[in-house]
Amino acid sequence: MIPKILRRQHISFPVRWISEIFPKKQKKTLMDYFKILNLDKEPFSNSPDPAFFFQSRQHVVCLQKLEMSLRLRRGLNVVIGEVGTGKTTLCRQLIRLFADDETAETHLILDPFFSDPLKFLLTIAEMFEGPDIKADGPDYWHLKEIIKQYLFRRGVEENRTVILIIDEGQKLPDFCLEILRELLNYETNEYKLLQIAIFAQREFDEMLRERANFADRMDIYHALEPMSFRDTRQMIRFRIQQSCDAAVPPALFTYPGLWAIYRATRGYPRKIVSLCHRAILAMIIQNRSKVDWFIARSCAQRGFSSGAGRGKHDPAFKARRRSRFLAYVSIFLLWFTALAVTFGGIPDRLKLLVTRPLRSQHTKEQVTVRQDTEIAPSEKNEQKTQRKSTEHEDCPKTNDVWGDIRPASEIPKMLGQLTIKQGETLEELIHKVYGSSHMKYQEAVIAANAHIENPNRLSIGERVVFPAMPLESVQQDGWWLELGSADTLEAAMKSSGKIASELFRSFPDDPPGVRLLSYWNRQNGMKFALILEAYFSDEISARDRLNGLRTSPGLDGKILSFRGEGTVFLTEPYF
Repeated sequence: MIPKILRRQHISFPVRWISEIFPKKQKKTLMDYFKILNLDKEPFSNSPDPAFFFQSRQHVVCLQKLEMSLRLRRGLNVVIGEVGTGKTTLCRQLIRLFADDETAETHLILDPFFSDPLKFLLTIAEMFEGPDIKADGPDYWHLKEIIKQYLFRRGVEENRTVILIIDEGQKLPDFCLEILRELLNYETNEYKLLQIAIFAQREFDEMLRERANFADRMDIYHALEPMSFRDTRQMIRFRIQQSCDAAVPPALFTYPGLWAIYRATRGYPRKIVSLCHRAILAMIIQNRSKVDWFIARSCAQRGFSSGAGRGKHDPAFKARRRSRFLAYVSIFLLWFTALAVTFGGIPDRLKLLVTRPLRSQHTKEQVTVRQDTEIAPSEKNEQKTQRKSTEHEDCPKTNDVWGDIRPASEIPKMLGQLTIKQGETLEELIHKVYGSSHMKYQEAVIAANAHIENPNRLSIGERVVFPAMPLESVQQDGWWLELGSADTLEAAMKSSGKIASELFRSFPDDPPGVRLLSYWNRQNGMKFALILEAYFSDEISARDRLNGLRTSPGLDGKILSFRGEGTVFLTEPYF
């Protein structure tokens, strides 16, 4: 182990100070640091090292789309993303894709902020023709002509692809966008002579809206989103693997620790790298072998005080605080009601307050008649008994907290609740209920369950509530194969296991998957359909698939289509 004093010096002071204190042992100190972790180099460096590029699904798709568009010479491409979503890393990877291609050349502008149009044109011309054009003192028209001749010579005569990559595109002034629009007009009958790839933050969307003539020239618009929990885990393990030569990389993070990192960073790659770096340093200082949930959470609270993570101004934190407050109020009301019933019953005013919103129209009419009609003393006791009976009939049953007590015309806010069983995790249940474990579903479930402090340490028998995620409008038609249905979430999950087993028995070589589709309409209320994973864009394909399933005696189903029914999907219907 590293001596205690040495560890503190390495963490608390810059590296140049360490070299002054230990000039002869600096190299040995760094080697010992990596030997402790069984690594060869730093796994969570904040520099965009191409060797540490994690090929998540969305980043790979983005690169493939960009490469295809640039090779086909389609013109303008835009990649949008929040700070820390990996735009600069993608930019470097794009340059690497064309590095060995002799038919293509790439030019990069890191900071596109220019004070006037002449400097912008001069920068592009110097990248194309070299710095020698400065001596000529060209004007605006002359610079455009130089760029034009270069593009025609390279693109037409030499058949080369000229690519201009611009990072931090949100800094582009309006006159730069106008110049780029004019350069995109240089083309042949088959392709554009200049290929442009702009990587920018969300502010660039407003610039595109204000310049429709520039936005119309876009061939690809790709928006980068934060990574899911699964991609976050895989990225952390990938970077550790890249830092060592061992076949099996060391497990430096526990599963709850990975979840705490994901919750704090919300899936932004830059924040993940930064938090992992601080967590590993804290692990070494505390003489631990792995980063657990407590280390990751403490590092996140110290490092993300600006609002990213679990700060008090974070929307997710506010939602959890509201849910926790409502839970405490509900517990207090239940306790007070039980206490009142035990020691003398509920006061009449409180009982009237509780039951008034749930009374039917018939009960209200009876109360009005009693107020306008004089009641004989002998009839008071009988009517009092009838009134109590009516009040009990109007009150909802409380066996199921999330029972269907809403009218059929109201979209439910909750799908239902499930009980944690042995071997189940929250992420698995979220994937089963919603068909995906995307961050928006995880945040919604955690916000609806204020009692969950650590999502990775759920007790067997604990109840988890799943909120409905209604889609406001669905324009796309579709057909689904329903293999079963249920009226409650719990019943649907039980039927799902049986149907999955039957599919495996009938198709052992390639069993089709089954998932849950929750929907609501005025005629039937909320329903849970157990469907095949894929949906069909036409009815003929759906019917052919259904006929193939009917060859198994244990399977039966029907085709679902919701056109013209006013159906609201409570979970994502298209996957």
